Amino acid sequence: MVSVEIEKLALLGRGLARHDGMTVFVRDALPGDRAQICITKVKPRYAEARLVQLERPSPHRITPSCRHFGACGGCDLQHVAYATQVAWKRAQLVETLQHLGGLTALPPVAVHPMTDPWHYRNKMEFSFGEVAGGRIVMGLHQRGSFQQIVKLEHCWIAPALASDVLQQVEDAANASGLPAYHPRRHDGFWRYMVIRVAQASGQAHVLLVTNEGDRDAVLRVAQAVTRAVPRVATVLWGVSTRVSDVAHPERTEALIGREVADERIGPLTVQVRPMNFVQPNLTQAERLYEELLAAAALTGREVVYDLYCGIGVIALLTAPRAQRVYGVESDPENIALASSNAARHGVANATFICGKVEELLLQRGLFRLGPPPDLVIVDPPRVGLHPDAIGPLLQAQPPRLFYLSCNPASLARDLKLLLDREPRFRLTRLSLYDFFPQTGHMEVFAALERSV
Repeated sequence: MVSVEIEKLALLGRGLARHDGMTVFVRDALPGDRAQICITKVKPRYAEARLVQLERPSPHRITPSCRHFGACGGCDLQHVAYATQVAWKRAQLVETLQHLGGLTALPPVAVHPMTDPWHYRNKMEFSFGEVAGGRIVMGLHQRGSFQQIVKLEHCWIAPALASDVLQQVEDAANASGLPAYHPRRHDGFWRYMVIRVAQASGQAHVLLVTNEGDRDAVLRVAQAVTRAVPRVATVLWGVSTRVSDVAHPERTEALIGREVADERIGPLTVQVRPMNFVQPNLTQAERLYEELLAAAALTGREVVYDLYCGIGVIALLTAPRAQRVYGVESDPENIALASSNAARHGVANATFICGKVEELLLQRGLFRLGPPPDLVIVDPPRVGLHPDAIGPLLQAQPPRLFYLSCNPASLARDLKLLLDREPRFRLTRLSLYDFFPQTGHMEVFAALERSV
């Protein structure tokens, strides 16, 4: 063990210290802590460590609201006052853009915290596990473990209804006599529960994911849950035989209610299935979309490309203000829902194209399929833009490019590439939305404008 001073908070909520000339990332450590740490992993440029004992606690420390904090892998920052969490995220964003992206001239960062930083998620995925004696428990993975599950009595970031549903499903699964899935042996039955609570109606839609097996057992759990929690409107059964720890099933069946649920996002009512991606914090997402539309200042004459469009929310929000909108998404189910959501709203000027963004840009000349873009909006996964996408994006010479990112590191890398290769681009807007209170994650909106 070694004793260190924690200097600052790094990305993903880890404390940063220095020992023997090496940067050390310490989970659960805060700036101002002096702590005994145990180094657990050494890399060429940094080390990772766990906090063993506090010698002097940081003045920023508070008592976490959740008694599972520390063991459960769901939250990183419950031991920090919320205002301090947000201030640190802003500092991390600026430092990441400056150091990784080389962006020295940044616009002012607009920061948008939550009024209430609890129970903000509309969707959560929980896992089944077993404790001594074979009893099934439900919760989230223990921090640092893919096998151990922390039984949750109450989850402070999940929809408020989720804790009631969680307990009912756990009790009914135990009554079934069937075991939980074992991730090492790849046997057992009960695997995951996904819950989505619609913002407008407050109704819950539950997906029970199991191994191949007894449908009647799942039906009995579904019936027990809907009797005990009347706001559960839908229960689906999903079957997954994959060995990977992913809750996405290979097939689904509606046992109770409809497979597709309605969700309200701003002026839109969109259809969504349990595993479709919709921003998990709709309160903040709506604020971000309002800023995006205001920044776009569309006049009805523009052509907009929405890349990585999901089920088409941004495309459908921009369509009434644009001449033409093209949405691109690699998941066929998302494209089908985007098209049906467009039809529901009578949107005739939106076209949705199924395919990988980088392949469509390179092989089929996406921007040659329609008019040149006036605005390109990208909302890529955490890894950021595919390297093959950068060149065709710049060749299209869009006057404006909006980038939504949940990963400041990949955002910094991509902005550097875009700005280095197109000197006429300027970063004109930078907004941090705290989509994920109590964790080290954030959502960022960056706007690039090209001078003539």
